[in-house]
Amino acid sequence: MYLSHNDPEKELRIHLQEVFDQTHLVYKNLPVSLPYRSELELISRVAALTHDFGKYTSYFQTYLSEQEDQNKLQHHSFISALFGAFILSRLLQNEKTKLPYAPLLVYVVILHHHGNLRIVGDDVVSKRSILDDDVTAILKPRVRILEAQIEDLQVHSQVILDDYQGLLALLGIESKTILQEFAEDWVAVMDELNREHYLLKKGAKKGDPIIQDSYYYLLLLYSILLQADKYSAANIPLPARLEIPATLVDEYREHTFDTAIRVGTNGWRNRIYDTVMKKLEAQPSLLDSHDLFTLTAPTGSGKTFLSLAVACKWRNELQAKYGYLPRIIYALPFTSIIDQNEQEIIKLLEQLHDFEANRHRYVMKHHHLSTIQYRQEHEDLPLNQAFLLTESWESEMIITTFIQLFYTLIGYENKVLKKFHQIAGSIVILDEIQNIPVEYWPLLRSVLSQMGRLFGCKFILLTATQPLIFETGETVELLEDDQVAAIDFFQEVERVSLTLVTDDVHPYYEVDEWVQLLMDQFQDGKNYLAIFNTIASSIQVYNKLKSWLDERDYQVYYLSTNIIPLERKKRIQQINDALKKREEKSTKVMVISTQVVEAGVDFDFDIVYRDLGPIDSIIQAAGRCNRHGKLNRQGELGEVRVTPIARNGKLESILVYRGIHTHIAKSILPTDTVSEHQFIQLIQQYYTQLRLQKQSDDSAEILDAMLHLRFHQQDKTSQSLVSDFCLIPENTMMVDTFVEVDEEAKIIWQRYLTDVIYETDYKKRFMNRIQIKNRLRQYVISVPLRLVRNLVDDEFSRTRMIHLRHDYLDQYYQADVGIIRSQEDVGAWAL
Repeated sequence: MYLSHNDPEKELRIHLQEVFDQTHLVYKNLPVSLPYRSELELISRVAALTHDFGKYTSYFQTYLSEQEDQNKLQHHSFISALFGAFILSRLLQNEKTKLPYAPLLVYVVILHHHGNLRIVGDDVVSKRSILDDDVTAILKPRVRILEAQIEDLQVHSQVILDDYQGLLALLGIESKTILQEFAEDWVAVMDELNREHYLLKKGAKKGDPIIQDSYYYLLLLYSILLQADKYSAANIPLPARLEIPATLVDEYREHTFDTAIRVGTNGWRNRIYDTVMKKLEAQPSLLDSHDLFTLTAPTGSGKTFLSLAVACKWRNELQAKYGYLPRIIYALPFTSIIDQNEQEIIKLLEQLHDFEANRHRYVMKHHHLSTIQYRQEHEDLPLNQAFLLTESWESEMIITTFIQLFYTLIGYENKVLKKFHQIAGSIVILDEIQNIPVEYWPLLRSVLSQMGRLFGCKFILLTATQPLIFETGETVELLEDDQVAAIDFFQEVERVSLTLVTDDVHPYYEVDEWVQLLMDQFQDGKNYLAIFNTIASSIQVYNKLKSWLDERDYQVYYLSTNIIPLERKKRIQQINDALKKREEKSTKVMVISTQVVEAGVDFDFDIVYRDLGPIDSIIQAAGRCNRHGKLNRQGELGEVRVTPIARNGKLESILVYRGIHTHIAKSILPTDTVSEHQFIQLIQQYYTQLRLQKQSDDSAEILDAMLHLRFHQQDKTSQSLVSDFCLIPENTMMVDTFVEVDEEAKIIWQRYLTDVIYETDYKKRFMNRIQIKNRLRQYVISVPLRLVRNLVDDEFSRTRMIHLRHDYLDQYYQADVGIIRSQEDVGAWAL
């Protein structure tokens, strides 16, 4: 009996059959309009039945029973990949496939199903090079191992075929000499793969459209194989899909809000909602004719519920028309705002009678801090199964980050790419898309357009400050019809005024000058939010104002990534609770923060101060001011005051953002007060100028790497790679630091060392890491290395993390503001 894994009950042929069956089920959930669907499904079927073919060697079976290295002869990916290419070539011999390079695709998918994707050109070689023993350092040991494995297969060919022949029959292959034929032809197969790669490069230069799509097809095939393989190994059946009513949001609104009102802030929100709904009813062909949509509405207008209402209706419409059920993916720029959105979505889904029984089948939250849990049919699944289902986005609604989404769409890592096929055919809501760096806008435009064209994805770009990522006519604005446009809703709302607070004496403010400005302008009884670009300045201001505000009975809160996530989450809730009491006149609040509050955090202040920055960031800050229009009832407006902060005469905004953002913002912001209805003109001016001056070299290089299937290389060469894509550049001067603020933290750290760092059993270590990761990360912040260099110890070499013990806490960490920094420290800021 041939085994597939270290499990006496998992026979190899059963495993291959399970992967084959799950692959078939996955394709049933993909859009029927998928180009080259039959060819792709054939490639996936071949990959499913051949990806572990190399496990039929006696070397691998001995390795399973003895758990000892067989001089690498147990490695099975290379021989399996070549065998898969050989089988597919046989199947295509008498057919002219519409999808060229199919054997190359199946070869790459199988070759790397246990690792990450690399440069495809490094994995192929010509027949002449093999015969002349002129093979690269990567391929030479593989070829040597392959030759020994083929000899072994020939010795046991009859027994192997007795076990494997039934699976080959699923592909229509009945040959009794198939193993002998492979032994004789593998060099020729590799030569053909090398030729296909050459033609692929040639086609890329000519702009062959099929070549331009190869990247996306490869990721689809890779993703499907990865998930089916891992699910079979973990004995996870593919969960059945669940229905979500098209009217889910409509019904919630009817029960929760006064949807008939047409005046005031709530009436304004209702009219925005109704405008979009009427557009969907009046233009039912929108889904067939377009893939890219925008929903441009002011902050606080209810875009989250509105976008989900659209998604639920489209989901049911696509199912009725085309027979597949799209997932809804809600992506946000920051983890700090995901919890809030999750709670809103849960409120909607709690209307369903079986929601609690199948919570995670309906909705899951996925980012690096999320807890791993999966409930279906009233049962919480074992951790290893919950982990795979979460990482694979096996849910109807997924709430995630830009990092998770875009590192899958533009990616090379096994761990993130296994969910690529779940994005195919999905409805993706991109909240605050302007947070994507401007240099990646051309890349984003290309990727989203391709995902829509090839896989039927529908994208809704959700923002109050719609960036000019797409050309005119490429997107459809949902908040627009024959009678009204999105801009009309901006022009009728007047909740805040915005003022650039500068003059000839103060073109900018040093921290002490800013503190004095606030004191001079202070209105006792108002609630304040002050947003700074750097952690250092925010801490300085907090320390200088805290006692002064205490004397005036203010509750003062500090908020930034300088405090641990656990405390940050608590503080956001405390601030919200305090702000809700302001109508009772029982509390006065001031929050001193960094940009961490600008996107999605549902704060509502009377007066907001913000350091100079990009116009879109300033407008986002304004969204935290008089958000719900409560001041309007008193005949007042909220006030947003832009105050450029400098350190030793140098604007801090230039230290944080690229200089181009600061210069454009300075040139656009008028010295007169700007009303809220004018914000959209400011945004349009800003993006127009930014687009004229932006650099797109980064996008062009990554698009070229995608075109030529250059995913990753261990030792980086001068060639551009897909792995060069980076939303948050790594700062080698920063280091993760575990802050032991309480007894619970001490217990977690000791458990982390015992169960993860010093655990010798790989499987136990892996599962322990999953189990403790969320609790561990709640105490971890990124800190400039020079501030904690003295804490580097022997543990650091293993954990790659500074351990700030409780004994040293007073020297390095303050409960209210976090890591203690010098006044000159401007190296870190909030993402």
